[in-house]
Amino acid sequence: MLFALKVAGAAKEWNGKRLFENASLNVSVGERVALIGRNGIGKTSFIEGIMGRSVFEEGVIERGIPLEAWGWIEQEIRVGRDMTLFDFVHSARRDLHDVRRDMARIQRNLEGGSDDKHVMDEYLKLIDTYTAKGGYEYEVEVEIALKRLGFEASHFPVPYEQLSGGQKTRAQFAKLSVTAPQFLLLDEPTNHLDAATMDWLEDWLKSYGGSVLFVSHDRYFIDAVADTTYELTPKGTKRYKGGYSAFRAARDLEIRTQQALYDKQQRERKALLEAIQRYKEWYDRAHNAASERDPFAKKKAQKNSTRFMAKERALERLEAEQEDRPHDGFHADVSFKDGAFDAKTFVRLEDVHFSYPDREMFRDIRLEVRRGDRIGVIGPNGAGKSTFLGIVTGRLKPQSGSVTHHPQTKIGYFAQELNNLNGSHTILDTVLALPGMTESYARTVLASFLFRKEDVFKQISSLSMGERCRVAFVNLYFSNANFLFLDEPTNYLDIETRERLEEALLAYPGALMVASHDRYLLRKLVNRVIYFEEKTVRVVDGTMDDFVSRMERDHTDIQVQGEIQRLELSLTQLMSMEMDNAEENNRLMVQIRKVRARLHELRR
Repeated sequence: MLFALKVAGAAKEWNGKRLFENASLNVSVGERVALIGRNGIGKTSFIEGIMGRSVFEEGVIERGIPLEAWGWIEQEIRVGRDMTLFDFVHSARRDLHDVRRDMARIQRNLEGGSDDKHVMDEYLKLIDTYTAKGGYEYEVEVEIALKRLGFEASHFPVPYEQLSGGQKTRAQFAKLSVTAPQFLLLDEPTNHLDAATMDWLEDWLKSYGGSVLFVSHDRYFIDAVADTTYELTPKGTKRYKGGYSAFRAARDLEIRTQQALYDKQQRERKALLEAIQRYKEWYDRAHNAASERDPFAKKKAQKNSTRFMAKERALERLEAEQEDRPHDGFHADVSFKDGAFDAKTFVRLEDVHFSYPDREMFRDIRLEVRRGDRIGVIGPNGAGKSTFLGIVTGRLKPQSGSVTHHPQTKIGYFAQELNNLNGSHTILDTVLALPGMTESYARTVLASFLFRKEDVFKQISSLSMGERCRVAFVNLYFSNANFLFLDEPTNYLDIETRERLEEALLAYPGALMVASHDRYLLRKLVNRVIYFEEKTVRVVDGTMDDFVSRMERDHTDIQVQGEIQRLELSLTQLMSMEMDNAEENNRLMVQIRKVRARLHELRR
């Protein structure tokens, strides 16, 4: 099979510290490959080395597809202050974009009153060039790409720099879709995307004919897209066929196999040590009893000496081949506690309505939150999820309706904890500020949240977003809250930390409300769903799978009702028709019977 990319034996250092070594990766033409690994392992450095933006200390890169035919999504991208959304996507074809820009410049001069014949001649030549190269057809492609990704025509003239994070990501995908590069390199492509856009992206990548290498912590996305998954570790890479679920199953099997081998070697080691000790004791007794006049005792001592020396050599061989104790990566040992709470209901919303000055968000919301509720809050970006969390926590007041908290309800709010971190404090200072905290206990807790040894002295301002999230969870851990609000809690967390957080949240005895685009988290965690659409809110009791099934049924029902209405109209028209002869009348009656049969089928 033809290859798109080969990396062999790559190693990278940062500030004198080796991030990884012996990293290898193969991407075949048409293959979709996911790269995963814990935060800080060097995935971005690995990607930058592949792109040629930095140099590996060791290793070889072969590109079966040249860099000129690559496309990529970047977390941060700088463009001109005046570049519009349309211009940004249009600039994917630099030759056409430059001509269009020159045309716009000359057009402004002409509109300003210039009647220079040379200027007009240049303008006409540019139009001919633009037309010959298919510029106007390309503009239609750009419009289609933008609309496919949820942009309205009113967004086209908006400066790119004024777009939200999610809109910028969608704009980059629109730009990629009009150029169709042969190789795609995507670093966290689902960041800031809502569910609808992620569904589009998954479908697009699955039908995309080129090769794809992407870094992601989104397990659902990896399962949906990846043919192959590579895990990057300090000692290199491991390749797994399939997506995240296949990786997890293979990894679990590796750990069980390694554990079984480790246990067997430990049993063998224990038996060898006991045998060595036994033969040594026999040798010592026989040696002490031996003399030149007692050759039998001397011979017995030599025999026992040979035996325990043989066992010692066997022990040396075993220890040289000793399997390491298996461990499943670096985990956060998290176990949230909730405050005392005896009542059934935490909070009750009745006929709640909320609007901003220029927009109504929702109305007539009724909800009762009970102990054990794990509520997923989902919907498109901008539909009102964060506003709703603000209403429930009491940070925002509704225009009408009531929000009633039980007096014993104690709220823990993840986003608030994250925003309240003091950048000038160290991690340890932040935890020591908690009531009743000692340095010994603080270090123990921080180790559970993956902050070990000298890490605890890092300043908050120097932390990555993933590290800040873990500090915020430490604060939640000690908040003694019985009602947790989590606004995008897994953003910036690696897969291992997400899994441990999920286990803790599943065991949490209070109530939870989670606004998230992490579909894997939601499927594993929630038992109720609140879905936000434009001014509409649905509350569905059940899991995410139940919610999806309900939505599919509702969508099918809408389609059926639409078809029934069209058929009823068609039947009315057919019944009112008059035919001139028997043959035409027979054909009409056949059509009427078919429509009636289909209506009967749909109404059953």
